[in-house]
Amino acid sequence: MELAESFSVDEGVDAYGVRKEVSFEGDQVVTKLTYDAAPMLAQAHAERNATAGERWGEMRKVGTIPMVVLNEINRTIPGAMDRSAAILGWLKANPRMVSFDKFLK
Repeated sequence: MELAESFSVDEGVDAYGVRKEVSFEGDQVVTKLTYDAAPMLAQAHAERNATAGERWGEMRKVGTIPMVVLNEINRTIPGAMDRSAAILGWLKANPRMVSFDKFLK
């Protein structure tokens, strides 16, 4: 059975800010997942400003990681220690998502 035309379905944005679009092109189905990091970047910037000059403390929030990134780390990296290292590495590679400047020093 062959489809006469192509079409797309936009499932919208989920609770984690991920938009899912599914395209049907002939006999192929393409799934596209995207997210808008702008709100998370703005929040991290505001938190950096609010915590400027503060000292380290127990249970300090140091950054925000998009759920899609965290899910990928959890799915692909075995072991809690390795996952923690990957999370810290991701934050250092994405300093605009850091909400506590002293983390980067």
